[in-house]
Amino acid sequence: MPCFALAQQSDNENGTYTNPIIWSDFPDNDVIRVNDTYYMVTTSMYFFPGVPILKSKDLVNWEYASNAVQRFKQHPFYDLNGGNRYGHGQWASSLRYHKGKFYVLFVTLDEGGMLLTADKAEGPWVLHKLPKAYYDAGLFFDDDNRTYIVHGFSKLSITEVDENLSPTSKDSVIFDKVQRKGLEGSHVYKINGYYYIYATYGGGDGYQVALRSKNIYGPYEEKVVLKDDMNLAGKGVHQGALVQTQTGQWWSIIFQDRDGVGRVPTLQPVTWIDNWPMVGENGKAVVTYRKPDVGKNWPVTVLPTSDEFEKNTLGLQWSWNHNPDDSCWSLSARKGYLRLNTAKVVNNLPQARNTITQRIFGPYSTATTEFDISKMINGDIAGLGILQNPYSYIGIAMKSGHKKIIMVDNGKIIDSAEINNTNTIYLRASVVTTTDEVTFNYSFNNLKFTPIGNIFHMQFSLKMFTGNRFVLFNYATEKLGGYVDINWFRMDTRKGPANLFKANTRIEAEMYDEKQHAHVETCKDIPGLKDQDVSVQNEGALTFDQIDFGKGYKSISIRIASDNQGGEIRFFIDDQQKPIGKLAIHNTGGMQKFDTVSAKIDQIIGKHRLTMKFFGATGDECKINWFVFANN
Repeated sequence: MPCFALAQQSDNENGTYTNPIIWSDFPDNDVIRVNDTYYMVTTSMYFFPGVPILKSKDLVNWEYASNAVQRFKQHPFYDLNGGNRYGHGQWASSLRYHKGKFYVLFVTLDEGGMLLTADKAEGPWVLHKLPKAYYDAGLFFDDDNRTYIVHGFSKLSITEVDENLSPTSKDSVIFDKVQRKGLEGSHVYKINGYYYIYATYGGGDGYQVALRSKNIYGPYEEKVVLKDDMNLAGKGVHQGALVQTQTGQWWSIIFQDRDGVGRVPTLQPVTWIDNWPMVGENGKAVVTYRKPDVGKNWPVTVLPTSDEFEKNTLGLQWSWNHNPDDSCWSLSARKGYLRLNTAKVVNNLPQARNTITQRIFGPYSTATTEFDISKMINGDIAGLGILQNPYSYIGIAMKSGHKKIIMVDNGKIIDSAEINNTNTIYLRASVVTTTDEVTFNYSFNNLKFTPIGNIFHMQFSLKMFTGNRFVLFNYATEKLGGYVDINWFRMDTRKGPANLFKANTRIEAEMYDEKQHAHVETCKDIPGLKDQDVSVQNEGALTFDQIDFGKGYKSISIRIASDNQGGEIRFFIDDQQKPIGKLAIHNTGGMQKFDTVSAKIDQIIGKHRLTMKFFGATGDECKINWFVFANN
């Protein structure tokens, strides 16, 4: 198995972790603990198998347990027959464990309320259609053997239900004095005599609140428990769940919208203050923090990504775009290959059946795959793509008996290349999730790769409502009968501790582990570039826990902007009081005018904690964009 077969990790291997705990599209989190194992459900909407259930021993290192729903039979649109379910499908779920059984309650906007039950998180799961829909529902089993569901958008209601989750009471409005439109994502708890509704004011700038009452029917009082955008300007950390460890600690898994890659889960400590669950630390979401105390240490685990297609089943990381036609794909027709037969005559990729998908991981992911295209027929288009709205791909198109490589940006052919008497093609898509940029390459020998087309810019459209995904596809535009064989799919992502940086690579300022008197802003000096700065005030600081200086470097260069003069940045390693160097801050012509400046430092060897401290000016002293160490 190739060394790049696994996704990024958040465990720093030193007793800490760095958010996000999974840098990929796992939104609408609900989390529970059963004995010493934690389980999480997330939203997958129109991808099947879907409704992923993950498990962990320490809330940091996660693995797949199951995909609870194999396919949706509720409407032909789930088969891409007569329409589609983009932006619809399974929505924000509630996960509970009660009397030896797992429950997942969710809603689809079109088909109504759904309940999944299982004896084990690994399944099998049984799907039940409910007589009533509960929007963004929170399932709650009270200690008096009564069961309730809290649900709604902007106006929250409660409904008592029986053991089959059928209503036994009318909906009762329990909270409608909202701060703004969009209160949703309710999860319900009973802690120290209070009923809590843990909910969010949604949107890209969303924030988290708690409602509490001594009576489940209210009245409820409300408190903001986290309103912070962590290290991504304007993107609030919100919507998730509370969970208590077996040692008594409280934590929240709660997501952040990160544009093209999707909505990523973060792990935040919870401190109870005056019976309110305050999230983060000192009102701010944490970036790097000590791991939860779960009574013992657990090894690093990372989610699978790459696949050699050598098994007779697909890995749990794979999902089809809508329901697949199982007669048109195979892992056994040719041993060691995934065969994709054309399944439907369509005009474009979003309409195609049997498009197989996998989540993209940040901060970067590069997917490479090998195609055997010898059995394509006229009108077939096969390849490797990025699916959202807009979409893009690199593919092989066959027309009038001739095959060529094409790069397509949202339906438009941008570039093409000839294929010279070969039936084996290697395709590559490289994604930088921090800039949402994608580039495509092809090769005839898996050694030399040639770029093709333009830079594709990923977006997060509510018309799709999921993060961008890698896709493998083969569709017909003229007639059925052709197929391709895919030998392997390999994804290369960041490896090792999440906050370990090599000193001689450019380190973005917003990748800090801790900050003081500083905040992240969108960089505006280069129009159209998705970039961020950290604005630091006098006596502020940025700390990076793990910088690998290798055999040593003698200087540091910083891209900086300032309208002050006379201040300086001092550089400290570990907890030493004496700086290893200083950099004088000069006026660059304004806080949007950047310059790259350098300073000498004492030569440092090995891995160290680096802190930049800022002195000597009032107000915002400067903005830091990135820094790098060198030997000159």
